[in-house]
Amino acid sequence: MESMNQPTSIAYDQSRRKRKKKQPSPPPSQSSVQLWRSEKQQQIYSTNIIQSLRELRISAAAADQSPSLPPRGGGIAVRDAAYRSLAVTARGRTLWSRAILSKAVKVTLKFRKQNRPRYSNHPPTITGNNRLRKKRSTVLRLKAKGLPAVQRKVKLLSRLIPGCRKQPLPVVLEETTDYIVAMEMQIRALNAIVSAVGSGSSGRDRS
Repeated sequence: MESMNQPTSIAYDQSRRKRKKKQPSPPPSQSSVQLWRSEKQQQIYSTNIIQSLRELRISAAAADQSPSLPPRGGGIAVRDAAYRSLAVTARGRTLWSRAILSKAVKVTLKFRKQNRPRYSNHPPTITGNNRLRKKRSTVLRLKAKGLPAVQRKVKLLSRLIPGCRKQPLPVVLEETTDYIVAMEMQIRALNAIVSAVGSGSSGRDRS
């Protein structure tokens, strides 16, 4: 009897496994939308951006005390700190967050390279490789003009979203959805920080 029931149990287990595989999993865009709209994610980003602004303030103060270091402040530095904090909050799970973090590393390395002592004052010369790059860029622009309207819009969208220049349309749409919702969360968090700072300063003025 046990040997007769064994095939039926195996078939039942296989059918259960197939049912589990057929169950649709929630799309990543939906889960990411819920994640970015949660209060916990906004608190994490607020902590990251406050820490980044503190580090930016410390580096700006060090640059003021040391004349040899050029200042790296202003609105551009604050904007970059906000984007880096957003990418850190995303934990590198998306293409746009990884692109922002890699760009931040490249900018840091470039800044350090510019501050190194230079031993030659010769101006950069235009080589054959530079001319070839210019020709290639113009050819690519001519090819882009011949694309249909929908393809041009998709190409423009892929340029607007970091890290999506060479990605297919489904990936671009997925990254765009995540990026837009993350930016909405960023605006909410920054508005909350500005309101908290404004209320704190007005309270000190009254006292």
